[in-house]
Amino acid sequence: MTNSDATSRSIFAEPRRLASEANRALEAWQKTVCSLLQENWRALLGSDLTVSLRKTDSSTAIRAVNQLQDPGYAARLQIGPRSFGSLFAFPSRLVQALVSDMLGTPCEEWPEVRDLTTVETSMVELLCGEITRAISQAWPEVEPLECELECVIARPMRSRLFPPDEVMVRTFVSFETHLGPEEGVWLMPQAGLTTIGISNSGDDGPTQAAPQIRVLAEQLPITMVVQLGGTRMSLADLNGLKTGDYLALDQGVNQPLEVTIDGRLHWLGHPCRLGTRQGFQIIASRKQSKAAKKT
Repeated sequence: MTNSDATSRSIFAEPRRLASEANRALEAWQKTVCSLLQENWRALLGSDLTVSLRKTDSSTAIRAVNQLQDPGYAARLQIGPRSFGSLFAFPSRLVQALVSDMLGTPCEEWPEVRDLTTVETSMVELLCGEITRAISQAWPEVEPLECELECVIARPMRSRLFPPDEVMVRTFVSFETHLGPEEGVWLMPQAGLTTIGISNSGDDGPTQAAPQIRVLAEQLPITMVVQLGGTRMSLADLNGLKTGDYLALDQGVNQPLEVTIDGRLHWLGHPCRLGTRQGFQIIASRKQSKAAKKT
């Protein structure tokens, strides 16, 4: 076997995936990142957007980068106290559609790929800045995780930011827009994840880091939603609303409110007051509410 054959095999061999405990901690963190990024981007856009985690796998750097969509754009990030490099890449048409929404000229269909103007490039930098904020705030520790935007890269498939045989964790993120679905790719080196406590310790026997990772997962923030009620109206009535108007909701004043997590019912209860803030008193769990309905 020649040196060239050995190099090719080392680069393209399937890298080892994260151990299950590390993968669960990573997935929980990244799901929160997606939730926060969705919230941050919705505040900037004129249309609705859903951001969700699709899947995570492992790959060599050369393979992962070569499989990025081209043309495209990417946020080059520095994550953690030791500043390991990371790449969050998007296809060009998704970036152009998001920028058009931000500028108040939403597209009716996917735009043709073209170079961005100076103003549009600044909008992309703003979107990428929200990625760093979501990554930092989603971290489960008391202190947010350090994350900085180093730059925005055009055509990331042509970039060579990592050693070719570097083992990468590759996460596919789904973006559901009014034009249809698109997909982004988040690349992080496994060695970098080790510096922030998400390590693949399978080589050391039954993982010594498992308790630490379990604690990490248990500290991840979960968004709970208390729904007051809803209503339906015509677009004409909606446009006619003004300050001081009242809306009749589909919720009786004596009916308990629902608490949902990721759209699933978990508890029932009533609003209350906790000092100077509004609160919520749980009166039944999901199982109890289902049992009550059966009887």
